[in-house]
Amino acid sequence: MQYETSELVIGFYLLNIVLVLIAMFHMLYQRRSPQNLMAWILALILLPFVGIFFYVIFGSRKLLYKKNKPNISLPTLISSRPKKGLARLNDTLLLANQIDGTSIGNNVTFHQDAVETYQQFMQTLENAQSHICLETYSFELDKTGQEILDVLIRKAKSGVEVRLLMDAVGSLSIYRNQGQLARLTEAGGKYSFFQPLFKNVFNSQLNLRNHRKIYLIDHHTLFTGGMNLSNNYFGSKENEPKEGYWVDLLFKIEGPLTEHYQKIFNEDWHYTTQERIHTERTVLDKPLLTRGFMQTIPSGPDINSDALFESLLQGIYFAKHRIVLVTPYFIPDSAIVNALMIAIKRGVKVILITPETSDHLIFDLGRGSFMRDFLEHGGEIHSYAHGMMHAKLVLIDDKAALFGSANLDYRSLFINYEVSNITYSKQFIALLSDWIDNLISQSMPYHPSDKKIRRLLENLTRTIAPIL
Repeated sequence: MQYETSELVIGFYLLNIVLVLIAMFHMLYQRRSPQNLMAWILALILLPFVGIFFYVIFGSRKLLYKKNKPNISLPTLISSRPKKGLARLNDTLLLANQIDGTSIGNNVTFHQDAVETYQQFMQTLENAQSHICLETYSFELDKTGQEILDVLIRKAKSGVEVRLLMDAVGSLSIYRNQGQLARLTEAGGKYSFFQPLFKNVFNSQLNLRNHRKIYLIDHHTLFTGGMNLSNNYFGSKENEPKEGYWVDLLFKIEGPLTEHYQKIFNEDWHYTTQERIHTERTVLDKPLLTRGFMQTIPSGPDINSDALFESLLQGIYFAKHRIVLVTPYFIPDSAIVNALMIAIKRGVKVILITPETSDHLIFDLGRGSFMRDFLEHGGEIHSYAHGMMHAKLVLIDDKAALFGSANLDYRSLFINYEVSNITYSKQFIALLSDWIDNLISQSMPYHPSDKKIRRLLENLTRTIAPIL
């Protein structure tokens, strides 16, 4: 009996080794960073079978099968490419990654006040004439979400084509109780959930979440940025939470660039529903203020490369005077960390603005050691102390601004479906710089914890940061 038990243990041990080797070959096939590779290997070794189970569910980084979700191909919107500066470098980089994301002739503004942003957003929905396409990570039927849903129902009844695409994890409460959306379908609207949980548990796609924010009205008015559709982000004055609205930015863009977002939405919608959306090019009846070149950068499993990561890295190395990083979560890849350290050594002023405490303790622990290293090398860190700060923004020398749905963490840069933009308008960047100055005035200098247990937890969490 003891002999049979030993044989069984040895068998399970050998089986685990085989499974670990298979997982390792899979990781190497997906071209992972050394930190991510080592974190997963550590998990596989220390957690026999359990580590394999988690890897099968959460370990995939890119889609291995492109039949249902081919790589996104953006339409060409310009006849003359950028000729100088970071715009030219990024255009060349994106084209090398098969992303023709450059456009010109767009009008872009940003909204920072939660109540004013909500009013602008709702008014634009009310004015919709033909199409409303909303794609978000999180949609909650709280007071704000319910009011948005009521508008969508009214517009659907009036003949407007309404499509609502939500991530199944980010919008879990609605996903679990889809009867709450029955009135929308009865009115003629459509909704769907990206990567349904039970459908994708064992096909290595459960980990690939859709973090994009695309709020597109009549094909030519776009809202994008960091705001999800819930009462944490924006709403009426009467519905303001006791702790206040989160600090975030919503960008409004009109112009040719919206065609890129329409293409991204169409592909995401088709992947989820198998319905093809046919949209015609929309000609605006009013002139737009030309603010120079802009670039759209979709990223995630439906892009072969890591174009967003590469664009950010290129911007850091391009900087000569100042880099400002605004992010709710700071768990960067080692290449980004090294680039920032080198920038500091080159004499570039590097500023990080992040919330004093975010909405996820594990991310606060994960960022701790990165922020200590950043501070020790001469970086400047400001902790926003008046609630949750959820904005995502990077300024390079006040000559380029990167904004969108992506955080400065491994998940946004390498795993999630994201979409970001770069603008080179000096006037617009000056407005963003003023907003940053105001944010800094409401923040405090960051001081790392001197508690040994806290530092131990931060260092421990850093080892698993790439798989968070």
